[in-house]
Amino acid sequence: MAMKMCPLWTRTVTAVLVAVSIGGAAAAAAPGPQRILVDTDMDTDDLFALLYLLKQNRSEFDVKVRTLAA
Repeated sequence: MAMKMCPLWTRTVTAVLVAVSIGGAAAAAAPGPQRILVDTDMDTDDLFALLYLLKQNRSEFDVKVRTLAA
């Protein structure tokens, strides 16, 4: 009695599903903080944006500041 072989497309689909599952689990295992860039022209909308950020959990975001002077 010979073994029944799986078609190529079945093995391909299975390999893709396994790769996606492993990749998704690795991405969900170690989420990092969100990087946030704030454009500050020192108007009132920037003040509200900064106040909103200060009220959030600081471990969830990483704010980097770059200052350009003309």
